[in-house]
Amino acid sequence: MSSTSPVSASFVRATFSCVIAAVALVAGHAQAEEPVQITLKTLTAQMKFDLTDIAVPPGARVKLTFENPDDMPHNVVFCSPGTDVVQLVNKMLEQPELALKNNFLPDDPKVWLKSRLVNPHEKQEIEFTAPTVAGNYPYVCSFPGHAASMQGVLRVLGNGPRLEHLKFALYLGAWKSLPDFTTLTPHRVGDVPDNLIQLNFDDYKNQYALVFTGSLNVPENSEYTFYVASDDGCRIFIDEERVLNADGIHPASIKDSKKKLKKGTHAVRVEYFQADGGAALYVGWKGDKFDTTAWSKWTPPNWKAGVEQKVNEFVGMPLEPKNAPVIYRNFIAGAGNRAIGVGFPSGLNFAWSAEAMNFSMAWRGAFIDTARHWKNRGGGHQPPAGFDVVRPAELAPPFAVLGEANAEWPTFTPDQPPVGYSWKGYSLDKDGIPSFRYTWNGVEVEERIDSTGSFKTGGALVRTLTLKGEIPAKSFLLLSKKAKVASAAGAFAVQAEKLSLVGTNYPNQILIKADGATVVGDSLLVPARSKIQITYTWPEAVGGHSHVAQ
Repeated sequence: MSSTSPVSASFVRATFSCVIAAVALVAGHAQAEEPVQITLKTLTAQMKFDLTDIAVPPGARVKLTFENPDDMPHNVVFCSPGTDVVQLVNKMLEQPELALKNNFLPDDPKVWLKSRLVNPHEKQEIEFTAPTVAGNYPYVCSFPGHAASMQGVLRVLGNGPRLEHLKFALYLGAWKSLPDFTTLTPHRVGDVPDNLIQLNFDDYKNQYALVFTGSLNVPENSEYTFYVASDDGCRIFIDEERVLNADGIHPASIKDSKKKLKKGTHAVRVEYFQADGGAALYVGWKGDKFDTTAWSKWTPPNWKAGVEQKVNEFVGMPLEPKNAPVIYRNFIAGAGNRAIGVGFPSGLNFAWSAEAMNFSMAWRGAFIDTARHWKNRGGGHQPPAGFDVVRPAELAPPFAVLGEANAEWPTFTPDQPPVGYSWKGYSLDKDGIPSFRYTWNGVEVEERIDSTGSFKTGGALVRTLTLKGEIPAKSFLLLSKKAKVASAAGAFAVQAEKLSLVGTNYPNQILIKADGATVVGDSLLVPARSKIQITYTWPEAVGGHSHVAQ
């Protein structure tokens, strides 16, 4: 006897179809639930994250891998929009014992996600659901002294505005490229359902064209990216200006173009023609504050393969002093156009200005990244790669004769040598340490800066100037200017104006020790003599880094 009858066979087929459908549903659900993968790293000895701009869709599942290849511990703390992250960390440090007990992780209602304190060369994986409300959510390393430079923003991007009042005009004809529609009479016109660009008008399969017109509400003055994928030709116009051209007979592939638009309502026109064969049309756009948004019913595969993460193109080519000092002569932010940067294996670094003939800046950690000067024509000033950057005085000539205590210090003009100075170059000793030479009013000056100790345990820069010749009376060397100066255990604690370099702010505090140094107004001066030695050290805090309120 047969084991199955027609009825039972139908039942089996129906059951099998249901199982297949269920499996497909589960697989589709699993695929839809795949988390957004993000890897966030610390940059070795730079007190920075490698990503300072992360973007995710609202409500997305996210798998964050936080890697710490640095030699010091770090964490990452995500906060509510508008949070002053430096102020939040400083508030935590007002109770240092409690902060230490909590591993320097703030217990604050503004914090909605945080890692643990990740030790050097370790990592932590965190899975979370992104906020459902679009906005900018700042993140920070809350370990003492790190917040000033270790910051970023998680941008939760929703959909952008779509076209409004969308209408279509249908044209019949055979074309190999988009025609001049002003010379043609449409076969039919009408409103577009759902205000979404589509091709199902009158069921024409081939040899037709469409013109879509509508309005677009641009949310703010910004640059926007426009996308199109068409089979066959397509053009996008905004306010009668063409912003994207994909004309001709071809299969659909995504093309994009950028356009700056002002806030407000703009007229949009999309032209399309279909020759023979396949027919498809996708149009969309994207802004800094919203994700890729389709204006069409059809979207091609991978049209929205995750929100792009912004990568800083000016990093990735660091100079690393390993066994000897490294010298970098170029445009350095905060040190001028003729800067000479010197990085020591100790992790202590400085920049000397061959324009002002003067010591300019010092910092700890990583030396400098050369990417800016090797990419995109090498324009602009590269900031120091490390942290605790200090500039005790703005660029100014080093020496002056002050007949009166309140006399003004000579001014500095970029790209012009200071009056009375002549640059004589520099030479390297057997250890690769430079000595800078110049003359000032007939006095020969040689300057050398050495490194002692390590940035991990404090360390210091020791600056030595040797003067030969007749030194004018009442001559002084400038150590700091426009700063608050206070005595501190045989040295002077100098708090200069906050230093802002290419988007990063530094507290700009340093301890300066020099025999005979004296405070004159808002300046720290030392009398000029045949030999002057100055020692620069950094104020210390819990964890070994300064963490002064910003």
